Amino acid sequence: MSTSLYNNRLPTTFLLLAGSILIILTFIRFGIGELGWVVFAPMLVFIHECSKTKQKFTLFITLVIAYILAVSKMVTSEIPWAPAPMYAIPIAIEVFVSMYVAGVAHHRLGARWGAYTFASVLTVMGWIQYSFTPGATWGILAHTQQDNLPLVQLAALTGVGGITFLVALGSGLAAAAWSSGIKTVRKDIIAFGLILLCSLLYGQFRLSSTAPGKMIRVGGVISPVTHTDFRSAYENADTLRRLDNELFARTEKAAELGAKVVVWNEVATVVTAPGEEVLVSRARELAMKKNILLCMAYGVVVSTHPFYYANKYRIYLPDGTMADEYVKRHPVPVDPHDAGHAHARVISFDGIKFSGGICYDYSFPEIAYDNANDGAEFALIPSSDWRGIDPQHALMARMNTVAVGLPMIRPVRASTSIACDQYGRILGSLSWQGTGDGVFVVAMRGARVPTLYTKTGEVIPLLALAFTILVLVLILRQPRKFASSS
Repeated sequence: MSTSLYNNRLPTTFLLLAGSILIILTFIRFGIGELGWVVFAPMLVFIHECSKTKQKFTLFITLVIAYILAVSKMVTSEIPWAPAPMYAIPIAIEVFVSMYVAGVAHHRLGARWGAYTFASVLTVMGWIQYSFTPGATWGILAHTQQDNLPLVQLAALTGVGGITFLVALGSGLAAAAWSSGIKTVRKDIIAFGLILLCSLLYGQFRLSSTAPGKMIRVGGVISPVTHTDFRSAYENADTLRRLDNELFARTEKAAELGAKVVVWNEVATVVTAPGEEVLVSRARELAMKKNILLCMAYGVVVSTHPFYYANKYRIYLPDGTMADEYVKRHPVPVDPHDAGHAHARVISFDGIKFSGGICYDYSFPEIAYDNANDGAEFALIPSSDWRGIDPQHALMARMNTVAVGLPMIRPVRASTSIACDQYGRILGSLSWQGTGDGVFVVAMRGARVPTLYTKTGEVIPLLALAFTILVLVLILRQPRKFASSS
């Protein structure tokens, strides 16, 4: 039986406080990625040592508060605070469920089982979130490692699920070593270290590769329409007409700088239904005049009271053909527009096959997966963010493009625009903080690098689910008493 190390209130309170601080410091804006490897260890130790229902309820409330504070770091002047709990509470529930099941496994089956159960359940809960809910991959443990580009390469083998499992196992093993002694999980820690080392070596080897494909100059255009301007369209979309000339001037400048493909940011402007034909006619003429592929992202007002709009992009080719009209498949839950259902088409242009999505779409691994398996070689991702998620949201999209081997350009309002190659290396960027003209042009290679993930899909979460089911079966067959620590 595990020997309790904490028999008074102060240490258990300290565990909850330490765990809360780690969550706040690790996740979302200003996150310290290195802490992700042990972020849940204090709270796992707490659940190892505390078995009363009241104590577990205290853990749950602590997780809710910690995640609300962490998610609140995203709030800036552009958005209200109200959506923060909407994202924070489901994530807190997922983590609590993972800890609770891991705690039961720790007591019934042993410390080693508890460590692997935590990593498995957390991986499964994340998969459920981004596969079956509108929560996307926000709060997924893998995203604490966005700045570790060698480790990000693991997504090419396993998707975000594999990275989540590996990082979560760090907390599980650390907690097991603290609760039951390091000898109990010594072999597991050695194996964990070797797997991590191999993952990093694989990543470094992969990053030594040269991006394949034909070179093409791609331009991102940031609309002069700010978040404040966009809100004015709620009452009258024609207030934005004064900014149309600048939007098209920036588009023309990108072409003059050599861009053969030009992409607007998400909802670069908003028009009424009658005004849509005027806007797209102008865009079509510019595409023909400058001999470019133009991906124009904009909104069309459906109603003003309440405000509701269609969020889409159109792609025009140099001959004036409309090659695709794509409607955003994953609206942000608070956004007033309907979801599209069709995949983005794959458009052949200048020897390269283009496809994409709109902003929040690429927070879902399925969209990048669909693009790749539909035959795309380049992802165009018009986006609109705010300071509170800069650059986290862009790097979330980057991890998904690495998983499927696609280069990406992501022009974005009020955040950092990036262009990256098939391995996630940043080739060009444009900061919202600068004094630039809203245009950036990058020479990129257009081709997809084959990855294992595009063949196996979400196999890691499914394996984790199978392991979780096995654990639950074993738990139900065990008597209600503590198991040995070994």
